[in-house]
Amino acid sequence: MSAKQQWIIIVWTLVSVLLVACGGQKSSTSTPGDAVVQGGDSVVSQDADTDASGLTDVIDVADSGDTAKCDKSVIWQAGTPIFAEATDAWGLNGIQGGRMSVLDVDGDGWADLLVRRGGGLNVFAPDGARDTWLLRNTGKGGFEDFTGASGLLQRRQNPKSDEGMGATVYAMGDVDNDGDADIYLGRSTAKGDLTVESSELLLNDGKGKFSLGPVASAARFAGLASVPMSASFVDFDRDGLLDLWVVHNMPGGANQPLQDRLLRGDGKGGFTDVTKEAGLTTVGWQSVPALNQAKGHSWAWSAAACDLNNDGLDELLVGSYGRVPNHLWRAKRGDDGKVSYVNESVASGYAYDDRMDWRDNLSAQCHCRDVPTDPECGTVPKPDAKVCASLAASFGPNYRWNHASDREPWRLGGNSGTTVCADVNNDGWFDLLTTEIVHSDVGSSADPSELLLNLGDPEVRLQRPGNDATGLVRKDTEAYWDHGDITAAIYDFDNDGWQDVHIAASDYPGNRALLFRQKAPLQFQEVETDDFFLRWRAAGVVAADFDRDGDLDVVTGHTRMRCEGAMGADCQDDDQIHLHLNQLGGRWLQVTLQGGEGSNRMAVGARVEVESGGVKQVSVVDGGHGQSSTQRDPVLHFGLGQGCEAKVTVTWPNEARTAQSFVAQEGRRYRVVQGQDAVVVQK
Repeated sequence: MSAKQQWIIIVWTLVSVLLVACGGQKSSTSTPGDAVVQGGDSVVSQDADTDASGLTDVIDVADSGDTAKCDKSVIWQAGTPIFAEATDAWGLNGIQGGRMSVLDVDGDGWADLLVRRGGGLNVFAPDGARDTWLLRNTGKGGFEDFTGASGLLQRRQNPKSDEGMGATVYAMGDVDNDGDADIYLGRSTAKGDLTVESSELLLNDGKGKFSLGPVASAARFAGLASVPMSASFVDFDRDGLLDLWVVHNMPGGANQPLQDRLLRGDGKGGFTDVTKEAGLTTVGWQSVPALNQAKGHSWAWSAAACDLNNDGLDELLVGSYGRVPNHLWRAKRGDDGKVSYVNESVASGYAYDDRMDWRDNLSAQCHCRDVPTDPECGTVPKPDAKVCASLAASFGPNYRWNHASDREPWRLGGNSGTTVCADVNNDGWFDLLTTEIVHSDVGSSADPSELLLNLGDPEVRLQRPGNDATGLVRKDTEAYWDHGDITAAIYDFDNDGWQDVHIAASDYPGNRALLFRQKAPLQFQEVETDDFFLRWRAAGVVAADFDRDGDLDVVTGHTRMRCEGAMGADCQDDDQIHLHLNQLGGRWLQVTLQGGEGSNRMAVGARVEVESGGVKQVSVVDGGHGQSSTQRDPVLHFGLGQGCEAKVTVTWPNEARTAQSFVAQEGRRYRVVQGQDAVVVQK
């Protein structure tokens, strides 16, 4: 520690006795804005205008403000509009898609945006057909299209083509630890077909320009049957190198899906398949007992990776389509130091819920009306003949029911779109939100979108309190309805220190974006559209502080599936995305991380605890998740409610679980490099 640093700490230790902080409490012994590492060397920020990343907006925290100036913050009340649309003002007209991800493609500290609507071709000439957009945040209230110049969609098979090839799956992570976000593109391939564009890893040069990764890589699935549906970057063995969890859907014409894959990264952009040795092998759909135990292949729609038992290793999750079990794989480190996985899908409560009474399923009732001698049909209520006629017209003479298999637990789960990991109740354990497609004719056995609360068990156990208990209840006005929940986001829209739930819509008529505010711990109330926004078929959602004013803005997408004829009354004319800027303000704190010794540089999997005003929040750097993949901003945002300062603890994603703490002031963004001083970054 320098003499200057020691002098600053001594002076402010004495001055702090005389200063009164917010709420009538004495201020901490840190300087206003100082980053103080607890339990180690006490440090003050470096006296430099440029940090290790080349950013020139780093300031000395000793000059960052006055803690005593902390008036009471206004907390949002119903009747106050939250968002203002800024799509046109930010240059986003013409940008179309249903899936978005947030990244910082050029390392300038501003949240950029990746938008897509499928895996098709992109013509970069004016008025050319487009499928994918990589949009760079100018930092001046707008985005610019950077897709063609970035090389993101370059083609290996036809490198001279003027058309760029999009993908179904995108995940961002610094695989070579050089300080920038590389991108994985997941594309479907047929076995033996080497003529099509395969999945690829694109390496970033630090300015947002991409080059193809190694040709010899398991991540390409070249020549293999593959249907990537989602991917998560994760350092599963905590060796400081990012690995890749890729989950698979069902090939066209097949009757069952493919094996999900864990790929170990080599730190240079190459990957090796370690699925079998990690204990992640599943089986084909032949054995009913195996399927009921979630040992069969998933019908994957979404991937996720997060540490659910706070042991420093990430669990791997798969959300499955088709009412088949979700998968939860618990990580464990053996005596030999190697990490492998235990299937906790059913035992954890994640595979499916306990709603197993299928007798109010209208298709089952119609089947039993037609074949009353089938097992258990004598206990099934008789349906209305008009209902059966309608189901037969829609789904055929078998309705949508297989009496031999559909009464089994493995067929009574949900159509799980996305799983979001977040500490919803601020107890220090990551909970799960699953989104589900539910149709009213299926009855009570269908799993709805709901929260799964973490019980803090070392073996990972989850509890479903139910939507009636939490308030995540839908207001259905039609007798027959479709809840097409596929994507979602959890974020604190009003900066009160408690997470809120945003359910995105899908392509079913009558579906719109929903926002639920957590008004008390685990008590949610829907925000009316006058305060939120009315956006039908708002497929896809991301939240980030795009204008860096201290509150979270929202981008929603759109889909025009099922927009034919009378079904399309609530559809947009196209798949235009919408940017909604948050107008609320409030107390906040943001943290951006850079990993060091033993950690991946992007700090994927790093855990950040923020304690202020008696409330402790926990967040983690996301490596990608969700149906067709989305990604949260690597800049972690915390609302502080009435808090004026907070204790921040970063636990780095290395095997040693290195931790460092500092005291932070509200209204600032901190940059933390592992093992170094925390510094404040200006707008």
